[in-house]
Amino acid sequence: MFKVLDSIRERPKSIMEVQMETGISQVAFYNRVIPTLKELRLIEETYEPGKHNTVKRVIKITEKGRKLLETLTEIWTIAEVSQ
Repeated sequence: MFKVLDSIRERPKSIMEVQMETGISQVAFYNRVIPTLKELRLIEETYEPGKHNTVKRVIKITEKGRKLLETLTEIWTIAEVSQ
């Protein structure tokens, strides 16, 4: 989940772009990761027009997600320095 939040830290991205960037398997990503992040209100999902009359799913980090990401990043940094 950290990978997903970190991927959308700077800007909203298409759900497919995030899945490819993170390298999480499609099954886990679409059936477990995204629903869990939405349920926890760490991300929001919107729909935008795509190419050739398709719809593109876009996710963005929420304020709650941003706070969690900042905390996790701080913990990770402290853990790396300790080693």
